[in-house]
Amino acid sequence: MHVLLVTHRYGSDVHGGGERFLRGLATRLAARGHQVEVLTTCSRYFMASPNGYLLWDNYLPRGGEEDQGVMVRRFKVKNPSPFRGARLARRMQAYLEEERGGERFSRLLGETLRGTGEHCLSAGWYHVENWEDGPARWTGGRARLVAGGKELDGLGLELHSPWGGTLGVVVGGEERREFTLAVGRREEFLLRFSRRDVLDVSLECGRTMRPPGDGRELGVALRRAYVLDGGRRRDLHLGRDWDDFLCTAPEDILGKLLWSVVDQRPRYLARWRDYLLGPRSPGLERAARRAASRCDLVVGAMVPLTTMVTAWKAARGAGKPFVAVPLFHPRDYNHYWPDFHRAMREAVGVEANSPVIAEIMKSWGLPAFSVGPGFDLEEHASYSPDGRRFRGEYGLEGKKVLLWVGRKNFSKGYPVAIAAVQSLREEGLDAVLLMVGPDDDGLPLPSEGVVYAGPLPRERLLDAYEACDLFIFPSLNESYCLVLGEAWLRGKPVLASAHCAAARGQVEHGVDGYLCAGVEDYARYARELLEDGRRASRMGERGREKVRRERDWELLAEAYEDLFRALTGRKAGSA
Repeated sequence: MHVLLVTHRYGSDVHGGGERFLRGLATRLAARGHQVEVLTTCSRYFMASPNGYLLWDNYLPRGGEEDQGVMVRRFKVKNPSPFRGARLARRMQAYLEEERGGERFSRLLGETLRGTGEHCLSAGWYHVENWEDGPARWTGGRARLVAGGKELDGLGLELHSPWGGTLGVVVGGEERREFTLAVGRREEFLLRFSRRDVLDVSLECGRTMRPPGDGRELGVALRRAYVLDGGRRRDLHLGRDWDDFLCTAPEDILGKLLWSVVDQRPRYLARWRDYLLGPRSPGLERAARRAASRCDLVVGAMVPLTTMVTAWKAARGAGKPFVAVPLFHPRDYNHYWPDFHRAMREAVGVEANSPVIAEIMKSWGLPAFSVGPGFDLEEHASYSPDGRRFRGEYGLEGKKVLLWVGRKNFSKGYPVAIAAVQSLREEGLDAVLLMVGPDDDGLPLPSEGVVYAGPLPRERLLDAYEACDLFIFPSLNESYCLVLGEAWLRGKPVLASAHCAAARGQVEHGVDGYLCAGVEDYARYARELLEDGRRASRMGERGREKVRRERDWELLAEAYEDLFRALTGRKAGSA
């Protein structure tokens, strides 16, 4: 079998969970006698520009080389020009903000929430503030609120305006109502309307202000909100905004909403995305079109970068079966684009990496399967990590060490891990968060309770796993949490997010780790494990046994081999 893999970067010294997974798959298929060809870029690293686009190096040499039986060909990347890149990034951001604040988005969100007890402050709201007499949330000039229910016939709003003016309220399907706001006084308004199972409300402020030293345009402060549903009052939590909904709503429902939203995007927007994110490599695109005609199966990875769609177009042009490996994050808004959707719908198979994500994708009508990454068990068996030496080098002797490993950016959840450790320290535990990985966001870290080791060589990373008491990983955006498996292979219990589908597919709650819904859960379960070493050891050992039993690369390579052979005989879009 001749397999063509098109991906954004590849190599033994290229870091990243997805990159390790794809190289592991390619080299093991080659070891089983298959012809594997990889088309990729010359990039070893990429980074976010402060102007809103990605910058790719061309560190690795252009041309071909053999890597453990895999033929690898690399091509140069073209980066955005600073002026055009910054301009397009601003225009892209403006479009996406307008998309989420528009009538169509609100209507689709309403369809999603129809008949449920859910609600969302969907657009036009600033962050919640804690005033002396309770929470408050400012609107801008206009804000949207969507709520579902069974028999909704009333909406209560408790408002505060320091400058008065008027407030227009439009309830979907009914005429605009206008209210006069008193100056500096908290007042309540109750709107009644015909019964319905979804409520779409627009608040339009007749007067706004920009306080000195505050860049916000403030309309009115919402102090409390509730709906009347079947004669019962239901309070609406002011913190339930779009960001919170994106992080916690059921992924199958969330995805159906987002696919409906983005499938109407104009095509030029995808061209802007490709220009901003890349990698843009005309040579790679030409080579993919030529190589697809001589292979049996085309595999493309990953979103939101260009290479999965490049592979899909090459396979379609050559009439060859295409397998998508999107490394998809159901909660990442930027993973939802019309061309990604079409590429996955037309694939003969979509690798979801997680059984939970596979079921979610199937609910969207995608031909998903789940085999997922493996682990090099021989590496872990042959290397004897030195956790004691590592603790000594970083001043961690005698401390309770929680390890976090990943790219240091908000989506990987490290602020939640920091907050959990700070909670433990406030309770009297001498706990420390050890962070390992590249610094993506450049933001400062607390000076107390956090040790940042930065990126480490492979053996030093294994030492860090050995040195910790438990592993904490609050990331929401994963397709498969490789770091959980690595912690288990060192016999460590894990804490992961209950709102991450990949983590739910890996962690058996209370058996080999815990699934946590927020900072309080992380702190509570961490305390339990830190105070009960025997329980922690048992859970870590169960995790180790599971990885050894289920995630051996040799076992998974055979599964991929059988699957790919079956898929080469299947027509695109027939799954």
